[in-house]
Amino acid sequence: MITQFYIFNAQQASELSRENSARFAKDYSLASVSALDLLSTKQAAFEFSENKLSLNLNLDERITQLSFDFSDGEVGFRAARVSKSNEVVAKAIGCKPHYRPKVLDATAGMGRDSLIMAALGCEVTMHERNFAIYQLLQNALDDFKKTEDYRQLPGQLNLSNIDSAKALLTESIDVIYLDPMFPERKKSALVKKEMRLFKLLAGEDQDADELFDWALHQPVKRLVVKRPKGAPLLGSRKPSHEIKAKKFRYDVYILGA
Repeated sequence: MITQFYIFNAQQASELSRENSARFAKDYSLASVSALDLLSTKQAAFEFSENKLSLNLNLDERITQLSFDFSDGEVGFRAARVSKSNEVVAKAIGCKPHYRPKVLDATAGMGRDSLIMAALGCEVTMHERNFAIYQLLQNALDDFKKTEDYRQLPGQLNLSNIDSAKALLTESIDVIYLDPMFPERKKSALVKKEMRLFKLLAGEDQDADELFDWALHQPVKRLVVKRPKGAPLLGSRKPSHEIKAKKFRYDVYILGA
């Protein structure tokens, strides 16, 4: 697990990149490094390329870069074409023809599921407790909010650096959405590089049951937990019903608040 963060000052960085790096380092009291190959597996270095923030990590003795983008790739494609009829998550969170719930995504991660729910027309509050993941996500969200895609988004996206299990809800929420780190697969199975990087940053979600228990006691109508197929129930509690997708399932708990 990463325990120490730096800011990387590339020799060929633009003036804007250097300004952003200096401000970021000051804001978070980060020392600078000039060579990424010196990073250990417990160290990581933020890097600016103009306004884009990324994080350099040592994975398998190679420096690997992690950054988020709401517009590119499969998630951007899905969000642009989302509808209640083609997204299983719409059914899981209880979307109706003239009703879109207000959702708290208590484990935001890369923000992909939050984007889909906002594309459905939901107002989504994202909580992300991990410092590095939050910084990457906030940078991606700031960039996204400057685009035409965001201006056409029917819902809303808001982000806070909060550990949900320690939070007091001060706003009205209809649905809490949980997507804790997937359980470790068998050693013989290949785990996506992205997931391995996340585990380097955040470790295992050892307190997933605690977060689940917190969510059960909040004044909301519904709790939705995203799990891989075959994964055990959080808290060993049977859901009101489950909704199956191709690679995972949604455990839905109707709380009736």
